[in-house]
Amino acid sequence: MSFTVTVVFPNDADAKYDIDYYTKTHMALIEKHWSKYGLKGWSVTKYVPGVDGTPPVYAFGSEAFWESEDGMKSAFGSPEVAEIMADVAHFSNKSPIFLLGQTIKPAFGY
Repeated sequence: MSFTVTVVFPNDADAKYDIDYYTKTHMALIEKHWSKYGLKGWSVTKYVPGVDGTPPVYAFGSEAFWESEDGMKSAFGSPEVAEIMADVAHFSNKSPIFLLGQTIKPAFGY
């Protein structure tokens, strides 16, 4: 069964983010290192206020699409995880929040 990892970053008043770095460098690093573990693709979303103008709970986030839960677990247990997690300091002063889940209905054939 395919698997999805969603990562979000809090929209706190003191948060400092570089979403361009995240998209162009950090996610490329993830793709480079983790494709061999079954990473099939990823997306990045910048969150905007709700239709009523309420600020979003999260500033931005991403989804990583995996062939399987086992592949994702292998990636997160790999030697490359240290480099990937150390890179967070280059684009964020907040810790990421991880949401893990089994994909019930994949989008776009992932």
